Amino acid sequence: MYYSVDALENGTARLVDDAGGSAFVPAADLPSGAAQGDVLEHRDGVWSAAPEETKRRKARAALLLQQILERKNAPGNGGSE
Repeated sequence: MYYSVDALENGTARLVDDAGGSAFVPAADLPSGAAQGDVLEHRDGVWSAAPEETKRRKARAALLLQQILERKNAPGNGGSE
């Protein structure tokens, strides 16, 4: 299962799994350099980075944002005409 790093605060990481559940783990247990927005995997008690999944999800989010902005700015949708 994949987990996204939602926040890192006071030595604790808040992770969100693909089902929307949250987990709180010591930031020291995460891979070195793990940052907010990164995707991790948890197997056999070890957290590991999932850089390809992180890249895929960030690209998908950027595309969705672009589509939203294009719709918002389209004529007839309150955008510039």
